Amino acid sequence: MDKLTGEVVPILILCAVIAVVVRRLPKIDIGHTASYRRRRIANWLPLGLTYAFLYMGRYNIVALLVKGQISGKDFGTVDAVGSVVYGLSFLLNGPLCDRLGGRFTMLVSAAGAAVCNGAIGILYMAQGHPPSVHALLWLFALNMYFQSFGAVSIVKVNAAWFHLRERGTFGGIFGILISLGLYLAFDWAPKIADLTSPEWLFLAPAVILAGMFFACLMLVRDNPSDAGFPDFDVADASSGQSAEPERALALIKRLLTNKTILIISFISFSRSIRERGSRALTSK
Repeated sequence: MDKLTGEVVPILILCAVIAVVVRRLPKIDIGHTASYRRRRIANWLPLGLTYAFLYMGRYNIVALLVKGQISGKDFGTVDAVGSVVYGLSFLLNGPLCDRLGGRFTMLVSAAGAAVCNGAIGILYMAQGHPPSVHALLWLFALNMYFQSFGAVSIVKVNAAWFHLRERGTFGGIFGILISLGLYLAFDWAPKIADLTSPEWLFLAPAVILAGMFFACLMLVRDNPSDAGFPDFDVADASSGQSAEPERALALIKRLLTNKTILIISFISFSRSIRERGSRALTSK
C-alpha cells in the first residue's frame, strides 16, 4: 500500500502543478462564453482520455516480452506487422474520418481496440498462457488498425472547437494525456495483471475502453452546432473551403505533395523507430 501511495502521490502533485500552470497562462480572448468553454471541456476531455487509454491498449503487449512470455523474435514479428498496419491505415482512415466525422471514427477506434484487447485477454484466460504467435499477430494487427483512427479523430473534432490561436495550449494538454497513456501502458497495466491475473493485462484496457466508448457517445460532438452552440471561423487553413469532403484519391494526392505533412510524417516515422529501439533495449 505504501509503495502504491508513493507512486500515486507524485502523479497527483504533477497534475496539480499542470493545472495551476495552465490556469495562469495568458488567456486568448476569442469571445467564447463561459458555457461554451464548459461544454468544450466536456467534449475534449473524453476524447483525450480515450486516446490515452488507447495507448494503454497498444503498448501493454510489451509486458509479455518483459515477463518472458514471448520470445524477442516473435515479439519483433508481431510488433513489426502491427506497426506497418498502423502506418498504412492512415491512408485509408484519414479520408474515412473526413467523410464519417471524428466522433464516429473515435467510437470505432475505442470499440475496435476494446474488442481486440478483450479477445487477447479471453484467449489468455482460456488457455492459461498467452495466445499463439499467429493469433496474437492477427489480433494485434487488427488492434493497430483501429488504433490508427484515434489521432485523426482528435484532430478532426478539435479543429472545429478551437480557434487557431488556442490550439498551442490545448496541444500541450493533449501531449500530457499521451504521456499519461504511455505511463498507464508500461506501469499500470502490468501492475493490474500482477494484482489480479495475467489476462487482465489486456482485459483491463478493454473494459476501460468500453467505458470510454459510452462516455464519447454521450458527450462528444463533431461541431459546436451539434451541441447547441454556433459554429465559428477557426482561422486555420480550412477557412473558406467547401464543407463537402474531398474524394479519397484527391485528398491523398494533397497529403503526399504537402511539404508540411511530409515533414511531420518523417518525424512520426523517426519517433516510431526510436520507440521500437527503446522496446528492444527493454527486452534485454
